[in-house]
Amino acid sequence: MAVSSGVIWMFLMALFMTLLFPILLLIVLGVKKKISARPLGLGFASFFLSQILLRIPLLQWCSGQQWYQDLAASAPIVVGLVLCFTAGLFEESARVGGAALLGPGKPAYPGGPPRPGYRTWQGALSFGLGHAFCETILLVGLTHVNNLILCVLLGLGQDTLAAFLPADQLDLVLEQFASVTPSLILAGILERFSAVLFHLFATSLVFLAVAQKRWLLYPAAILCHTLFNCVALLPLGVWPMETLLFLLALGCAFLFWRSRRWFPAVANT
Repeated sequence: MAVSSGVIWMFLMALFMTLLFPILLLIVLGVKKKISARPLGLGFASFFLSQILLRIPLLQWCSGQQWYQDLAASAPIVVGLVLCFTAGLFEESARVGGAALLGPGKPAYPGGPPRPGYRTWQGALSFGLGHAFCETILLVGLTHVNNLILCVLLGLGQDTLAAFLPADQLDLVLEQFASVTPSLILAGILERFSAVLFHLFATSLVFLAVAQKRWLLYPAAILCHTLFNCVALLPLGVWPMETLLFLLALGCAFLFWRSRRWFPAVANT
C-alpha cells in the first residue's frame, strides 16, 4: 500500500503547524518580550498535570471497566457530555491553580510594595499559549511525527511495516491510512487553530476570576469549555463542524482581545 503524495505533503504541513510553528512562535514572542517565561511554563504544566497525568489515565482506567463499557454502548451521548464536562473541569481547575501561583510576590524590601504578579493580560496570553501548545505538541504534533514514520514504512512495503507491528495493529493502521485524505488532515489543522484561540479566551476568564475575585467566571469557563467541546457531538460532517468551531473560536479571540481593558495594569490583588 502506497500513501499518496498529497497525504504526505499534508502530514508535513500538519507537522510544521502543530510542532515546529508553536515552538518558533514562542521563541519570537519571547524575544520580543510579548510573553513571560513563568506563566508560559505554568501553562505547559497545567495541561500536562490536568490531562496527561490525571484525566487521560483516569479515562483509560474507566474504559476498561464493564460499567463504563455498558454506559458507552447504551448512552453514548451521556458519555460524550461527561467527557466534555470533565475536560473543562480538569483544565479550568488547573488554570485556577496556575493563576493562584502567579500572584504578587513578597516585597523586595521590608515594608515595600508587592512585586508585580502575572495576573495580567500578558500573563493570560503567556499561560494560555503554554497550555494550548502543550496540548498541540504532545497530542497532535508528535502524532504527526508517527504518521510520517508510518508513511515511510508503508512506502517501503507492507512487509516492512509488518516487521514493526503486530497483526492486529497492522490491520488498524492500514485501515486508517486507507481512509485518510488531505482534506481531513487540513480540517485537523483548523481544529487546532480553533482550540488555541479558545484556550486563550478560557485563560482570560480564569485569570480575571482570580485577579478580580469574580469567582463566577471560573464555572463560566468550565461551562464555555464544555459547550465548545460539545460541538463535536453534533450530527455534522467534518467541515461543517470545524467551520462552526472556527466561528466560535473567532468570537472567543475577539473577547480575549477585548479583555485587555478588563485586566489591571499591575496584578497586585
